[in-house]
Order: sequence, then structure tokens, then C-alpha cells
Amino acid sequence: MLTENKQVSVLFVDVCDSTALLQHSDPEESRNYLGRALNHLAEAVGTYGGTVSQLLGDGLVALFGAPLAQEDHALRACLAALKMQRATIPGHAVQGVASPTLRIGINSGEVLVGVVGQYGWSHYGADGKTIHLASRLEKMAPPGGILISAATQRLVAQQIDTRPVGLRSVRGLDDPVELHEVVVATESSAAAPLTRKQRWAPLVGREESLRMLAGDLDIVRTGAMRTIGLCGDAGIGKSRLIADWIAALAGQGIDVCLSQARGYASARAYSTAADLIASLARLPQTGMTDAQSIGRTLVAEWAPEGAAHLAAINDLLDLAAPDQAWLALNPVQRRRRIGEALLWLVRRRAQAGPFVLVLEDVFLADRESRRLFEALLPKLQGWPILVCVSYRPDFDHQWREAPWFAERMIEPLRDGEMLRLARALLGDDLSVLGIMNELVARADGNPFFLEQLVITLIDDGSLEGTPGAYRLQRSPGELRVPGSIAAVISARVDRLPDAAKSALEAAAILGDPITRELIAAMQAVDPGRAEELLGLCVASGLLAGPDQARDSLEQHAFAFRHALVRDVVLAALTRARLKALHRQAFLALHARPWAAEADVAPALAHHAFKGEEWEQAARFTVKSMARAISRSANQEALQSFEKGLHAARRVDDASIAQTLELALRLEAIGAMLALGQIDDIFRNMERAEAIAVQLNDQRARAAVSTETAVFLWMRGRFEQGLRYASQGLEAARLAQRRHMMMAAHQTRLMHLHALGRYAEAAVEGHVLLSDYGPELSAHVVQSGWAAIPIVNLYAFHASTLWRLGDSATAHTFCAKAYEILSNINHPYSRLLIDTVQSQIWIEGGELDPAETLMRAGVQQCMAHNVPTMLSVCTGVLGSALARNGKAAEAATMLENGFADRIYEAAGPYGRTFMRVSLGVAYRKLGRFDDAIAVGRKAVEETAEEYGHQTEALYELAETLRHAGDLAGAEANFKRAAEAADRLGMPHYERQAAAVLADWRKDGYAA
Repeated sequence: MLTENKQVSVLFVDVCDSTALLQHSDPEESRNYLGRALNHLAEAVGTYGGTVSQLLGDGLVALFGAPLAQEDHALRACLAALKMQRATIPGHAVQGVASPTLRIGINSGEVLVGVVGQYGWSHYGADGKTIHLASRLEKMAPPGGILISAATQRLVAQQIDTRPVGLRSVRGLDDPVELHEVVVATESSAAAPLTRKQRWAPLVGREESLRMLAGDLDIVRTGAMRTIGLCGDAGIGKSRLIADWIAALAGQGIDVCLSQARGYASARAYSTAADLIASLARLPQTGMTDAQSIGRTLVAEWAPEGAAHLAAINDLLDLAAPDQAWLALNPVQRRRRIGEALLWLVRRRAQAGPFVLVLEDVFLADRESRRLFEALLPKLQGWPILVCVSYRPDFDHQWREAPWFAERMIEPLRDGEMLRLARALLGDDLSVLGIMNELVARADGNPFFLEQLVITLIDDGSLEGTPGAYRLQRSPGELRVPGSIAAVISARVDRLPDAAKSALEAAAILGDPITRELIAAMQAVDPGRAEELLGLCVASGLLAGPDQARDSLEQHAFAFRHALVRDVVLAALTRARLKALHRQAFLALHARPWAAEADVAPALAHHAFKGEEWEQAARFTVKSMARAISRSANQEALQSFEKGLHAARRVDDASIAQTLELALRLEAIGAMLALGQIDDIFRNMERAEAIAVQLNDQRARAAVSTETAVFLWMRGRFEQGLRYASQGLEAARLAQRRHMMMAAHQTRLMHLHALGRYAEAAVEGHVLLSDYGPELSAHVVQSGWAAIPIVNLYAFHASTLWRLGDSATAHTFCAKAYEILSNINHPYSRLLIDTVQSQIWIEGGELDPAETLMRAGVQQCMAHNVPTMLSVCTGVLGSALARNGKAAEAATMLENGFADRIYEAAGPYGRTFMRVSLGVAYRKLGRFDDAIAVGRKAVEETAEEYGHQTEALYELAETLRHAGDLAGAEANFKRAAEAADRLGMPHYERQAAAVLADWRKDGYAA
């Protein structure tokens, strides 16, 4: 028997003061006395389907909900406790010993169950804090009392009478515990709780079902018999639909008989039939302590024509001792007589007109009762009777093809209907609107699941208020599966054969895709057997078959019918079992033909990590990070990076561990670069360089040098970065790694561009285009990159050529980049080329398309979390707006950007773009003092960005000219012209020279 986590109710019971009671008894008498007491206690446990886990001398420990899960484990435990307290233990008076008094404690929650054994003995037991609290409650309970926790009380609320005890301190626990006491004095039958279920949510989305039931009743009014089967998953709303329908029928004066099968009574023959007959005979729901009185009343009021059936009913309901004639009958004859009595009672109720007979949860009925019911239905033809039964999809019945039968599927509610229900439960306070959608998504069309999720949030203090008027007091964090839902799902899981349950556990580990081939590999069976096992899970309503599965990655794949089913199955697995299943999942996926595809890498990394296959976990994490970066999912990549480092450090071989760590760190650079995590890049590169030196790996040193150069580019240290890029190029040549040589050339291009050495940058670009075609042909983001290499090259080469005055060729390279990006969705790469294209348009006076493109660019930066491009896009957009008659909008946007420090992620580059554009905006607004101050700061801060400095000098000169400072303007125009001439920037050289020439011509020179 596997060890697993289960939702259970734990019952501790103890005979009070047994030592004092037996102080005058000899050992044999004491043993007999306690033996009878324990037998009585164990019998009560067995009556309600519990398991005696341990005998404690003068008491015992019982589990309800294990080894097989039970939806109603808390109710069973409370009913067993009531049976213990209310019954009389025979034989104690003979010994002259007082009747024993019991003390009982019950708690509900998750426990670890399985065979526990040490020192040569073993038993089926449980462990966890749920057990320990139940034990404490038993010791705190008053003699003759039943003390239960709030967790248990919530599960039996409105079904068992309780009184609040309040908060009580419990030894061993830091916080007080809310306690309740079960009312023992109230007499009721075991079926009574089923008639008192709490229904606090309105019926939503079942109008069509009610209309169809009304139509069925119209058919019955014509004298025809009809049977309706309401079929739906657990919690889908069958009982709620029946409750509202019956209430409506009562208002119409229709005679209705309602009965419900009880799961905890299914082990007793004819238990469901007895409840049904009692309801048909209109007998009171009592504990039958006054059975003789009820029997006398029944005989006195019994119709003479039914006298032949009285013996069967007396025996079935245990109202009177059976007579000799009844005892002489064999089992087959008794069953026939009970069936005849049942038929007579139903027909008698239908004599006065249309009669509605409802049997809820017929799938829980004991076998004998089900056989009686199946035999009854055909005999009701010709009578004005509407029979309504409810059951789940996996229930197999005999009347499916009968002409008088119709099945009605109760489908999950639609999203709009679930939102209506959620609003009815929670209200319309603004604080709950955010959690409402999350609850609806989690419940996935199941109203019971939605109610229980809401109740869980109320219980943990996240919601406060009254039904329909709640406020969210604190964020609930991750929505956990309520114990009530877990019990419902676990009960269905435990009804599966062991092999099918094991297949379901494997499916829960896989998640998606769930195919017979993968399950077969994990379970070491052939695909046909795997499909058979998965089919059993489908038949049980836990999985959806290939024809039903939605959103699956693979054709012919299975899927979980409800996300909470998977959560519950996973929660039941122990750490050892989880590790083993994840390892099996990794091996199964790794053996598939498509295992090398990038999309499979995250699943392989996940399963290897959870299965503690550390080396494989680190290797596939590198691939998973590359996949994430290629999709601009940079945060996801860095989350994987941390897991990958953890895995690499657990690898036994130190050399392999270092190699894997280095690969992870180099891959992380691309994500850190896109997110502008400057400090993290620096620390990462320090560690990577140390590893490369230790490994004496020329290839690694080349990669580290190149990545260090990228880091220095972000920091604005371009001369130093150029030296590192050159070192990386040399190391890559020695290692004969052309991909690394290409990366080093690109990094040199970026630094030369930043330094304003455009002629050299153009040469570097031409070298890349002519010599590295194969290395640039793969249109994917490579290790350590934030952009697609060919798009990065086109962007910087186009910007270089434009600065050198060749706008036409620059346009051509932009077009080539857009052609590549038309088939690839990579926001970072697109933003790179968009900023270059927009600058070219702005210089050419095409302000409208530049503005449109950069507005979209700013939105893309925020939507895809690309902070390194946000300041650049904002700066270029500000330039377009300022020059396009929207200077006020530009100034406000740029001021907000500086206030929010959006430039920090991009380093000096982004700040320069923003500063220059803000100066232009102020100038257009006539705010010359602000424009001059900003312009001068832009010139000062450009540092090694000599090309950008030239642009800043020119714009400052224009501002000074408009402000009337002609001397200052002339000096800065001269500086701009000289710098433009030196760097080969003909646009600014021509513009500055033209202004100076005009001044000399007109005699305005200072």
C-alpha cells in the first residue's frame, strides 16, 4: 500500500477514568469490560466506513477517508461519534461496574497515510498535525462530549447540530484554535443530515433544464410514466437544480417524494431501499429509538389492502420483530416481497394524480437496493409518475435504452453564468472584482467548486462581510484547493484500479501532453494497455479523451477534465513518489523523437529538476532559457537561470558542474541585457570569467570577453569595451569558433558606433556581411544575445550608414530586417530596427510615420517588459512629437520618464536620447532657459558617445540661437561642425556650416 497524502477526518475516543472504573475488577474482568467497549467503538467506526488505525488500551484512533477517500469523511466521523455516545454497551451492569463514559475529539485535514512500522510491528496509520490536534481535542472534550475543530465543523455545517465553544489554547500550538461541540442530546437518523444541506448560492444558468423538467411533468399529466436521469460531474449543480425544482412543484400542489442514497450506508444491504420506503410511507426522520411506537402507529394507519406488505416494511425498517412466516422465507423470496411492497407504496402515492419520485445520487445506492429500483421502474408504466434520478457520468444503469427514459446532461456553467454566480456570492465591491475572475477561472464552470473556493477565502480571513456583500481584506495569494473539493475528487480517484490510479498520477505529472505513448513509457506497459488505463480515467470523469481534450499540444492527447483534479492528484503524492514520477516523465519525454525541439526543453528541464537528475536539469535549463529569450520572455529565462544554477551545483563531477554553470551564466546575459540589469550582469560576468580561467577553456574565455564587452557597452565605457571585444575576437580565432568570432565582430561594431567612429563601424559591418553569412543565417536569438544577430547587425549597420549620409542604403537594410521579422515575433529585435527607422524618417522630415512607429514601440516595451529599449523609444518619440507640433506632449512624457528613471535600465544611450529630445521640446515651447540647461547637460553626459555628442552640440546651438545668445550659438555650431567633419556625419556638418555661412554672409557673426 502506497504512502500518500489524503484529506481525512481523524477520530480519537477514550473511555474516561477507566482505571478508576476497574480498580476493583480482576485482570480478566477488566479485559472483558474493555474488550466489549472497544468492540462497540470499532463497530461504530465500521458502520460508517471508517478504519481503525490504532487501539489505545481504553480507546482507539479511527480514520475516515483512508485508505479509500470519502467525499463525506467528516460527516461519517461525526455520525460514528454520535453512535458511540448514544449506544449502551452491554454487560457492564453484570460486573457491577458503572457504564463507561466516552470522550471524543475529531479533526479534519491533510495527513500522510500508509503502513507504519518499526521494531517488528506495523499498522495502517497516519501522521501530520491533523492527527496531533485530534488527539488534543479528545483530551479537552468533556466526559460524554464530542469536540470538533473548525475544519470539521465547516464540512458538516447544517448537517450535524453543533454549538460553538470559541477559541481555545491548545498545548503545542502557538495560536488559539476555534472549537465546536457536537450536540449529542438531539435525536436524529443517519439520513437526516442529507435533508439539511446548506444552500446559500442562487441557482444560475439552469433555466433550460427547469423548462425541460416542466415539459416532462406535462407528459406525466397525460397519464404516461417518465424517468429522467440528471447526469453531471460532482458539484455541477444536480442537487441544487432538484431542490429548486421540488420547491416549485410544492407550490403547484404536486405530490413529491424525495430520497437520497448515502455513501456511508452503501455497505448495508437495502439501506437505500429502507430510506426510500420510509419516505414513501411518510415516516418521520428519527433515530428510531421509539421504534415500537412508530411501528404501532404504522400498523394502525396502514391501509387494509396493503396488509400483505406490512411484514416486509416492518423488517426492513426494523420497527418490530419479524414473525415466523417472514423468517421462513429465503433471501430471494424476501427480496421479491420487499420489491412488491415498494411498488405498492409508489402506486398508492400516484393514485391521487401526478406523482414525482426523486432519488438523488443513485450511484451511491447499495447493490440490493439498486436491483430493486431497476426492477421497479418498468412496472410503473401506465401510471402518472415522473421518476427523477441523479448520477455521475461513470454510473452504468440498465434503463438507458428504455422508451420511457431520457438522460439530461448537466453541463458546466458558462463564464458569464459563473460571473453572475460569483457576483451573487461576493457582491460588487471593487475590492473583490480582481479576485472574482481568478475564482471563476479556477472553478472552471463548476458552481460547487466556486462556492467552496469562496468559503475558503472567508475562512482564512481574506474576505470579510456577509453573503453577497464581501470585501477583500488581504491578498489571498495562491488559491489552494479546499478540503471539501479535494475529498470529492479523491473519492473518485480511489475508486480506480491501482494501475489506472498510477496512470492518472503519471498524467498529473506530465500535465500536457498526456499521450498513451508517454504514459506507456512511464508505466513500463505497452501503448494498448496505457490507453486502456487512461480510458478508465476517462470513464470515471477524471480525464477527457482525445475527442474531448481542449488546448492540447498534441493530437490524440488526453487532458484533465478539470484543473483541480490534477491539483488534487498531485497533492496526494509524497516527495519520494513525486521524484520517481518526474524522473519517469523525463526519461519518457527524452526518448521521444521530438525531444530535441526547443519547445520541449522547458518540460525536460522541469522534470529533470524535480526528478533530481541534476546534470540533465542544468543542460536543458540552458536550452529552456534560450527558448524564453528568443520569445522576449526574459523574466522567465532568469527564473529558469536560478533553478539551473541550483541543479548545476548539485552535480557530483566538479568539472561538469563548472561547465554547466558557465553555460547558464553566459545564456543569462541576453535576458539581463534586455531587462537592463546592469549590476547583475557585472556579478555574473565576474563569476563566468573566474570559471573560464579555472577551466582553461579558450572558447569560454572568448565568450566571457565578448559578453564583458557587451556589459561595458551598456555602462557607456566604450573604449574599454572595444578592447574586450577585440580580445574576444582573438580568443575566438584561437578556439576556431566562427559563431564567437561573429559575436565579437558585432560587439566591436556596437562600440565603434557608440564612439562615433562610423567609418570603422561601417567596415566592421561589411566584414560581417561578407564573411559570416552562414553564422547569420539562423534567424534565432543565440546564447548570450538579446536580439536576433542578423537583425542586430542590420540595425547598427543601417544606423552607421545613415550617420555617414547614406540614407538610401540604410533604408534598404531596415527593409531587410523587417522582412525577417515578418515571420518571427521577437519584440526586442523589432524595437531595435524601429528606433533606427524612426530616426532616419525624423531626419528626412517624415514625422508622422516616425511618431506612429514610436508610439507603438513604447507600448511594445511595456507590454513585453523590455525596459532597455523604453528610454530609447521614449527619446525618439519625444523628438518626433516635438518636431511635429506636439512639443507639450513630448515634454510631459519625457519629464515623466526622467522622474520614473526609465533610463537606468538602458545605461547612457537611453538617457542621451531622452535628454536631447527634451531640450528640443523645451525650445519648441519657448522655454529657453530650461532648454539651455538640459542641452548643456546632454553635451556633458554624452562622455564617450561622440556621435550623440555632436547631435547634442547642434541642438544646443539651435537653442542658444533661438534664445538670442548668438555668441554661444556660434561657438557650439563650430564645435558641432568640427566633430561632424571628424566623425563623418555630413548631415550635421552641412547644417552647422550652413548656419555659420548665413551669419557670415549677413554680418551677424559675433
